[in-house]
Amino acid sequence: MVEAQVAGRRSEIGWKWMRSIYRAAQRLRLRLWPDDQRLHIRQVDGTPIMMLPGVFDGIRLRSGAFLAQTFAALPIPANAQVLDLGTGSGIGAIFAARRAARVVATDINPEAVRCAQVNALALHLDHKIQVRAGDLFQPVRGEQFDAILFNPPFYRGQPRDLADSAWRSPDVFDRFLHELPAYLCPGGFALVVLSTDGDIADTLFSAKHLVVRPLKRRDLVNEILTVYEIRAN
Repeated sequence: MVEAQVAGRRSEIGWKWMRSIYRAAQRLRLRLWPDDQRLHIRQVDGTPIMMLPGVFDGIRLRSGAFLAQTFAALPIPANAQVLDLGTGSGIGAIFAARRAARVVATDINPEAVRCAQVNALALHLDHKIQVRAGDLFQPVRGEQFDAILFNPPFYRGQPRDLADSAWRSPDVFDRFLHELPAYLCPGGFALVVLSTDGDIADTLFSAKHLVVRPLKRRDLVNEILTVYEIRAN
């Protein structure tokens, strides 16, 4: 019994060590060979998505694609109104627009706004998707939605520029949780994707005015992504 526990503990330590090594290697690769300075075409479930320079690539980094795929698998009424916060390339808005009646996509980064608009046009979904520039809920003041998607910056800190605001912020996730209930229709919900590699998850579970449950989890070796469903309490 004791030997099994010791062996299990060693295995857990070894797995955490492997994750740390893999994560460090990924960060080094991104630093030495940055890949966000060129135009790319990515694929998610057969859907081509254009990535413009300076836009967070949620497909290569997998969190945005995972969130969009999770939402696409849910039963959504055809008349649903959806908000995609921090849309980036527009991947969440595009997957949502195939199911919902109307989608508003917002981003603080003008390059991301442009990228999402291009992708909506290219995929003939511009009649359903409206892209707006602004910080968090500022572009949709006074509106409510049946579903809200958010792939937040995973790290706390001051962003170096608008592109870096997709990675880090001193308070954006706190503000999101505080303001969220005002933007949900009765019975509405939000989907948020978080990573074990980030440092904001504790904030989610300390929000007493919200009901949170894990919806889907994906182990990517270097990190574990989890999509959480959030409703107003």
